[in-house]
Amino acid sequence: MTGKLAILASAASAAGLWFVAQADPLPDLVSDHIRGGEAACGIDVSQTSDGLLLTAWSAPSRTRTWRMVVTQRTGGGGFDIVQEGDVPPGDGAVAVSDLLIDTGADFSARLTAWDANGDPVCRFGDRV
Repeated sequence: MTGKLAILASAASAAGLWFVAQADPLPDLVSDHIRGGEAACGIDVSQTSDGLLLTAWSAPSRTRTWRMVVTQRTGGGGFDIVQEGDVPPGDGAVAVSDLLIDTGADFSARLTAWDANGDPVCRFGDRV
């Protein structure tokens, strides 16, 4: 996960944005997220000519459902974009959502994934 955060920081820095990334401080989820060397979920950020592309992903071997909340703030207020669904089958990590954000916007994104029993397995959050 540290490598991904460094890439996120580098992309945000190249875009001239303030960047801080922090995993959700829930000890049970963090230890489960790391156990076995396979991350259960995450959000990758990449720079495009149109803005920043957020790609939420999850590991079908560990998760069954997901929910991502992106809060975008503008000068006069803000709004939430909520996406959720079932994790599609696949090997390794699979993309569950792609969302394009304007590089001039201030936003935060949080992804939560649950296992087949409905227990939270992973929480991942970034603020760019």
